[in-house]
Amino acid sequence: MADTAAAPVAWSCPGRAGSAWTRRRVAVRSISCPHDTRGILAGVALRLDEPGIRANVIGLGTNTGLAIAKLVVGFLAASEALTADGFNSAGDIVATAVGFAGYAYARRPPDDDHHYGHGNAESVAGLMIGGILLATGAFIAISGVLALVEGKIDTPGEGAIWVAGITAIIKEWLYRYTVRVGKQLNSPSLLASACDHRADVLIAITVLAAVLAARLGVPALDPIAAVVIGLYIVWFSIAPIRSNVGILMDEAPSGVREEVERIAVADAAVERVDQTRVHPLGSYYVVDLEISVDGALSLHQAHDIAHRVGDSVQAQVANVTDVKVHVNPC
Repeated sequence: MADTAAAPVAWSCPGRAGSAWTRRRVAVRSISCPHDTRGILAGVALRLDEPGIRANVIGLGTNTGLAIAKLVVGFLAASEALTADGFNSAGDIVATAVGFAGYAYARRPPDDDHHYGHGNAESVAGLMIGGILLATGAFIAISGVLALVEGKIDTPGEGAIWVAGITAIIKEWLYRYTVRVGKQLNSPSLLASACDHRADVLIAITVLAAVLAARLGVPALDPIAAVVIGLYIVWFSIAPIRSNVGILMDEAPSGVREEVERIAVADAAVERVDQTRVHPLGSYYVVDLEISVDGALSLHQAHDIAHRVGDSVQAQVANVTDVKVHVNPC
């Protein structure tokens, strides 16, 4: 394994007298295996001490165990609701694996074909997770409706109660853990997974209530709960789909442009900010900034101002990894 650190790169290109483009790129530290040259994880370190990797591995293992338990107990206890939740957890396994792959791939360094890196892989993964949730929810809701129409209504066994209750507790913990890590890393794929975990908590509570009601003499509530679970999942799929489509469509993150402009005009040499563009790339942002300075300044002086402003933006605005500053005379 090789441990390499890329040094910060800075350059300027004169356009006309008194005008310059200056760009600063944040240093990237990565650990990669030189023998792994193929596949989506080539050059990516998969270390459990990295919070995002650890959160994905824990989620994948938890969803696998819960899916097996729900499907087995749901079948043996004749619970439509718990079996439906088992299929939901099976979908969660696929969704978590997709999120894991997207998270890891997004951390590959820039190359000749991807000059800004691979950050949008996380947004693609988040969008796929939303799509998986949507399809799973629709399947479960339709299955519940068919069970009601066909009259396949049985009184579920006691085991379904225990599995549903334990699931609610585990998933609430997993939601809190994943959303905390996702916010720390500004990770679209982890936040999409957290949304899935919170949906699972509500689903487990619904299953628990339905099974209890069915055992108390209202067995029709079990397949009805399966329909409700499916609709829950469809509803919760909207948030990750909406947010990740926004990122892939270059929707500017709220408040970032204003913060960049505030920092730029705070520099005494900057007369005004002419234009600001913030480009989201998965969990981080690239900023294009156009400022005006005294036209009597030399190109070298304008260059130094651009560097200073770019450095200030990177230092003070979270998740900004690349700043390109264009200087105009005024």
